[in-house]
Amino acid sequence: MPTPPKDLLASKTVLHPRNPHRERYDFAQLTQASPPLAGFVSVNKFGDASIDFANPEAVKALNQALLKQFYGIAHWDIPAGYLCPPIPGRADYVHYVADLLAGSNGGVLPPGKRISVLDIGVGANCIYPIIGHQAYGWRFVGSETDPVALRAARNIVAANLALQGSIDCRPQPDANHM
Repeated sequence: MPTPPKDLLASKTVLHPRNPHRERYDFAQLTQASPPLAGFVSVNKFGDASIDFANPEAVKALNQALLKQFYGIAHWDIPAGYLCPPIPGRADYVHYVADLLAGSNGGVLPPGKRISVLDIGVGANCIYPIIGHQAYGWRFVGSETDPVALRAARNIVAANLALQGSIDCRPQPDANHM
């Protein structure tokens, strides 16, 4: 009989200490934050609530719930076939970038709009700007060559007041000039 994952790893200790996703997903809280997720949650063979991570719609619903609960993002949607990134891993990258910046700032994490970040290839999901702005208040310019992805990223920013004025998604018509 397989060992239940909760006995193997109570928390995701490999994630950055400031990453709010270090613990197992609390699907009761997540479905409360985003009720559409409930349609994808079931009990797995270990007796835990989970989703089918091979189902892109379930992963998208999980991302929407995580972004709503942890980052205050009311609207997040991506077109079918576009990258639906794992939020915990992307948050880790942002927290490690903050650590690198702190190393050049006397050990102090640099919050606020004095930090401007260029996200080359922001994608339809706009995930790094969302997390970086919501976690640290940083400003972002996201460049994108794909007009569908650019439109989706701009729609996310436009639909979330907290992101407006801090994330600017711009077209880059020539991929050779990224």
